[in-house]
Amino acid sequence: MNFSDFEQFFYREPFVETITTGGNFQFITDEEIRATEQFIHKNGVNGLDTYLSQRLDAWRQHPLDIAVVGSSGVGKSTFINCFRGLDAEDDGAAAVGVVETTNEPKPYEHPEFSNLKIWDLPGVGTPNYPRSCYLEKIQFQRYDFFLILCRTRFTENDLWLASEVKQNNKRFVFIRTNIDSDLFNEYEDHPSTYNEENILERIRNNSLEYIRSVDPNAEVFLISGHLKNRLRFDFGKLNETLLRNYPSLKRESMILSMSVMCKEVLVAKVATLYRRIWLIASASAAVAVIPVPFLSLGFDATLVMNEVEFYKKQLGLDQAALLKLSQVYRIPMDKIEKELNEVFPIQYLNSLRSFVFDFAKKQAIGTTTGQFARYVPYVGTAIVSTLSFGVCYVVLYKILIRMQQASLKIIDVIMNASDQMIQEQQQQRQALI
Repeated sequence: MNFSDFEQFFYREPFVETITTGGNFQFITDEEIRATEQFIHKNGVNGLDTYLSQRLDAWRQHPLDIAVVGSSGVGKSTFINCFRGLDAEDDGAAAVGVVETTNEPKPYEHPEFSNLKIWDLPGVGTPNYPRSCYLEKIQFQRYDFFLILCRTRFTENDLWLASEVKQNNKRFVFIRTNIDSDLFNEYEDHPSTYNEENILERIRNNSLEYIRSVDPNAEVFLISGHLKNRLRFDFGKLNETLLRNYPSLKRESMILSMSVMCKEVLVAKVATLYRRIWLIASASAAVAVIPVPFLSLGFDATLVMNEVEFYKKQLGLDQAALLKLSQVYRIPMDKIEKELNEVFPIQYLNSLRSFVFDFAKKQAIGTTTGQFARYVPYVGTAIVSTLSFGVCYVVLYKILIRMQQASLKIIDVIMNASDQMIQEQQQQRQALI
């Protein structure tokens, strides 16, 4: 695909739901608008680029602390590794074992975003952590969200903790782990009547009957916990619930600090990245430090390039992320690159700087400032009326749309590979029966 053909892709309707509304994720608040207006009223555009750049990086300053709780052997360490995109043998992975290895709260940082910590907490009711002093010993107020895990059925201690979390106005979810093992055992015991959907419904209903004594609206999420199964069962719904219910002041930070593990996380990321575009475009128009060759407009190329690279990293399209997927799902890299080429050719992903320059030059033709009038209340007419604002906005928007589609394509490839791995496992089981 040459550049002209690739350019035409940007004028097609997106393959997925438009991101301009952003679903239910609201991040541009009235407070932010008022703060920007006040800054411009006081300082004009002088220093606006610095002010907006600080807003772009504000999400990195929020500490994110998620507590993972459960009895010995429920798969906490396996889940913590999966949530961070790690295998048990990767550097920084939580130790996986059948015996209780959690003697005190232990944090595990996300390998790329150190502000996100997943805490492995001791189970409730052990000799060192009785109910009477549990909340105090784990420093309860530290955590934003509680994930309560069980292997077979939730215990009285699990329900007690959920009740305490609720009474203290914090959020929690119940998670039933090792679903893949349950299905395997069911298949071995009842191969002729095996029905995965019915088995999952039975497990879910059994759990709900018990946990809804604490919260009539409680949900339970059925997951495997293993990295290769993160697109199966309820892992995507779990992530969506976590993001939607995360404390609102930290929600943007949480979304940007997570790896793209499923379509639900991808949707949230793209909506969040879309809401950053007006900040980038405004900062670019305010400073315009590096003109694009052959363009009669100011264009902060460094700022725009950094943001496009940020998209690439956030949406899991960087080389390290693709290589990890290749290893986990046993997909040859040439197959991944072939699939990517249909949406966002790999040569453009690998040379983003020259691609962005070429694309910006083409977008300058036909871009009008009037179509961005809705941003006047945010940063004022002086900024929005510049051609730099319009070109920057259009370039980032269209590249984000295309990268979203590329990431969706990779997720589809992974799902197909995961399904194939499951089929191979089932065939191996049948051969043993």
